Amino acid sequence: MSEAARPAAWTWDQYLDWESRQPIRHELIDGQVYAMTGGTAAHDTIGNNLRFLLRTHLHGNPCRPQGPDFKIKAGPNGRYPDAFIDCGPFDPNALVAAEPVAVFEVLSKTTEWFDLALKLRDYDAVPSIRFYAVISQDKPRIIVYTRDENHRLGPQTIHLTEGLDAAIELPDFNITLPVSALYEGLAFARDAGAPRPPSASSEPPRPLC
Repeated sequence: MSEAARPAAWTWDQYLDWESRQPIRHELIDGQVYAMTGGTAAHDTIGNNLRFLLRTHLHGNPCRPQGPDFKIKAGPNGRYPDAFIDCGPFDPNALVAAEPVAVFEVLSKTTEWFDLALKLRDYDAVPSIRFYAVISQDKPRIIVYTRDENHRLGPQTIHLTEGLDAAIELPDFNITLPVSALYEGLAFARDAGAPRPPSASSEPPRPLC
């Protein structure tokens, strides 16, 4: 489909057919198609850590980790999460996740508002998604939304996790993700784990005798 032939508002089927023939990923957002852009080294590191942790926890489980090159149909939109868990039947030729149940997005300065607002709206529209986690790339800070008794994802279920000593709990899958492991390899995580040198004002050690 040429640029001139692109529709003013894309349908899901138009998007799916066109995007399957493109060399790069595109998201469908409110009838418009947007090319996916690259991220920072920190974003990539967190994403790789996250997918490794999910793969380790889900080994031998029919549910499996996916992302970032596999899409979710979120309401009328098409999204490429940084990572997610899919519990639907596996089809090697599928273009869309069968049953996403937990979604993870790593925040960036250019997409922060989308991740916290528009993507929350879209993932709320997928009944199978029970958890949505938004991960900061600048500091150990994760926001988790859990689908409530009214079957909604939203601020009423928000849980904030901060600090490298904390962990994200996904009890439905018996998964615990240590925050320190998510940020492994980043400077602030290394600094936090390094021994602190004695301060200049510290008293010198006293002799034993």
